Amino acid sequence: MATRSPAVPAPIKIRSLKELVDSGLQYVPETYIRPPHERVDTTSLSVPVNGSFPEKLPIISLRQSGNQLRQQIGLACKEWGIFQVIDHGFPTILKTELWEAISHFFSLPTDVKIELVSQGPSSPLFFFSGLYAQDTVSDWKDTLGFRPNRSTNLNLLPSFLREPLLKFEWKMGILAQKLIEMVFSSLRLDENIFSEIHTRRRTMTFNYYPVCPEPNLTYGLSSHSDIGSITILMQDAVKGLQVKREERWIDVEPMKDAFIVLIGDQIEILTNGHYESVEHRVTTNKTVPRMSVACFFAPSEEDVVRPLKEFVDAEHPSLYKETKFCDYLRNGLSKPLSGKTNLKFSSLKLLPA
Repeated sequence: MATRSPAVPAPIKIRSLKELVDSGLQYVPETYIRPPHERVDTTSLSVPVNGSFPEKLPIISLRQSGNQLRQQIGLACKEWGIFQVIDHGFPTILKTELWEAISHFFSLPTDVKIELVSQGPSSPLFFFSGLYAQDTVSDWKDTLGFRPNRSTNLNLLPSFLREPLLKFEWKMGILAQKLIEMVFSSLRLDENIFSEIHTRRRTMTFNYYPVCPEPNLTYGLSSHSDIGSITILMQDAVKGLQVKREERWIDVEPMKDAFIVLIGDQIEILTNGHYESVEHRVTTNKTVPRMSVACFFAPSEEDVVRPLKEFVDAEHPSLYKETKFCDYLRNGLSKPLSGKTNLKFSSLKLLPA
């Protein structure tokens, strides 16, 4: 039986995990190893319940009529906090062009990657390996991020990435607007007002999960719920994303041409828990790398989110305090991912750890 090599160091700073893996890494470095109680528990993965396996995520066709679509999205938000959409009309060529551009970026030498994103504060790109938060166990991934704002210079985007990224981001914004309108319409809220507020801040991350020599010791992405309002995810054909449902972890099977929609913390706060954000994570594997594109939509940093009066009464007291989104965001980015603990920042009562 193989034993862990003492020659494998515990790196203080890894610039690119892909570079490390491509060099022939045979063990998971210490900085990526989860404590025993946090490691992948295969007995909790989609285990049978009462003799049958858990149902799959809702799959919703956007070709349906408004009322039927609204009802299905509302049910998926209420019961799951996550669903897949098909028949969305998103051009295949835009997805293909972006996949090719992102694949090219991650294939570049680390020095070139860093040079492409190190263009000063006006650069729209950022690149990191592991997590934002320091002094924590790192996640098994490399990430390229796109964070446009008023001071962003889009001309600093690499030429091979600029057009595919901007076209994809523009079209994704249209899809997100439609989806979040349906979410708020299912709540009988003014979808025009609330969808505008909750899509003001837009960011994207492009994630590369290398093969892992010891996938039981680490995660591609630790368990968490998303800080913002809604996330739209495009994943490749490699399985890895899991969602937590009734204390079980369920695989989100890759589905060709589908987008995954996840409800975030700001929707849970706004609806006083009527729609809950979904806890999810990413596992690793030994045989093939995985890539995903995550598009995050949220209020602006100056917006304030509080439970709406429509969801607060004597039987449903307010669970969350009024919170400026910039404060919630700063808190979430300052600490390691850990389930749905970010909601404690706005909670009016003690939430489970």
